[in-house]
Amino acid sequence: MKQKWFSAGVLLALVFSLLTVWTMPAGAQAKLLDEDFICNTVALGDDDAKVIEAFGNPIYDRTVRIAGILVKECDFNGDFTIGFAVNTGKVVDITIKNKKYEARNGVRYGATAAWIQQTYGAKKARRIDGNKFFVYDNPKDRFQHLMLQMNTEDNSLLVMRITALPVDDTERQELMIRKPELFREKEQKSVWFIPSEKEIDMSAMPEDKPIRLGGLTE
Repeated sequence: MKQKWFSAGVLLALVFSLLTVWTMPAGAQAKLLDEDFICNTVALGDDDAKVIEAFGNPIYDRTVRIAGILVKECDFNGDFTIGFAVNTGKVVDITIKNKKYEARNGVRYGATAAWIQQTYGAKKARRIDGNKFFVYDNPKDRFQHLMLQMNTEDNSLLVMRITALPVDDTERQELMIRKPELFREKEQKSVWFIPSEKEIDMSAMPEDKPIRLGGLTE
């Protein structure tokens, strides 16, 4: 009799544990991993040689100023855009518009908000420049972010972005103190350039404007 009661108790405990897991809110068990901040072997902080090895040569490039940082954006086949900080030559931004690209756990274009949160964790959406994002901070570097832009009509994933650019003015001010090398002007430090390029022409550069991280689908 005691054996039967013991077996029944173990069974009830197991059922209770399973029900607890099943009824946990979406994302409660999810967490960020190192691979969530890597795209095709390229991570923030890598140089152009690593990028070209992974993506090939860029098909188009332009130099823009984002949140006070000069960024050389290079477009690659497959709807990938890699941004390099001009004054360091290192990757600071990776934008993924490729609709076939799959991140961890099958997260890709069209993924639902529920699936995203079950993968990366529960998160309240943010409005940045009129666009809706789920923004996840890298546990190892809070200035690095995984930004997932959502379609406001059906709340599905449009664009993935891995970035070390500040997402708001508060972060920009702090980053200017913590990583001043990102904000140095051309005359203060040698400018990085792709070997085929001799110099970056900044004569037509617009004046610095507020944070510009939105509009990724334009």
